[in-house]
Amino acid sequence: MKKTVPIVLGVLFGIYGLLEFYIPHWRVRTTTDEFQAWGAVLTAAAFILGGVNILQVTWPKIRRRAEDWQYKVILLACAALMLLVGLPWHKLGDADEAKATHAVVGATSGDGGRIVVAAPDDVMVRIGAVNAPARTGGKAFTVDVPAGEVEVMLSRRMAGYRALTTKVNVAAGQVVEVRGDPPMTWGKDGRVFVWVYDHVFDPCNSTMFALLAFFVASAAFRAFRARNAEAALLLLAAILVMLARAPIGRSISDVFPDLGQWLIDIPNNAGRRAIMMGAAIGAIATALRVIVGLERSHLGSD
Repeated sequence: MKKTVPIVLGVLFGIYGLLEFYIPHWRVRTTTDEFQAWGAVLTAAAFILGGVNILQVTWPKIRRRAEDWQYKVILLACAALMLLVGLPWHKLGDADEAKATHAVVGATSGDGGRIVVAAPDDVMVRIGAVNAPARTGGKAFTVDVPAGEVEVMLSRRMAGYRALTTKVNVAAGQVVEVRGDPPMTWGKDGRVFVWVYDHVFDPCNSTMFALLAFFVASAAFRAFRARNAEAALLLLAAILVMLARAPIGRSISDVFPDLGQWLIDIPNNAGRRAIMMGAAIGAIATALRVIVGLERSHLGSD
């Protein structure tokens, strides 16, 4: 029963996914959207199960002080950190949209009014088409506006902060001061999450790929040995492409850049398309095997 039900579901949904392209009816499109929503929920549940699985696999090894257990501690600590900073904590108890405050602080001459912004130095002010820093040279941003309703938005230059907005009714001769300090947000677009990604994860990712360059160079050295006709052809193509991309190739002859581009556009592109078509045929064959119930590797079978 544990394997029969998943196979039946796979067959039914596989057949539906194939037939929906041939049934031009709005109810089919609505049903497909509903199934996709269910799929999004299942995907989210899979992420949760993946996190639980990581904990189940790594924690026993940490308790036993297995080999490289220190790295598993770092793994769990980083996972917990990203989980905490990835939650939108700023929404707790904050049902209303954050807004700036304003108050009349003085009077001015003329038919219009004046807006003065009191905000930190790194805040940007937008009033209509005007977009300027809140403070310049130690002085607060000030602008004359016509009488009436004016929308003011305060935002920070860096990501991870909420913009504050307010609508100010400025009467003729009034000086209105707008105050606000855009608060930091949490979650996947929050300041801490973005900072950790930009200053920790991204440098580590770049370092890893930089180290891979040495492995690629070593593999290329072993693969480009002209032991047979195919290896010699690969070696020749690699030399021509490197000469085409390097400045020394153009210095030797203008033919190398054009020849390298031809190799990339024609032979390489043809091989790439052949690989993509082969992969597509393989995917179709695997899908058909799942639909008819022959493919059971996703159920843990061989």
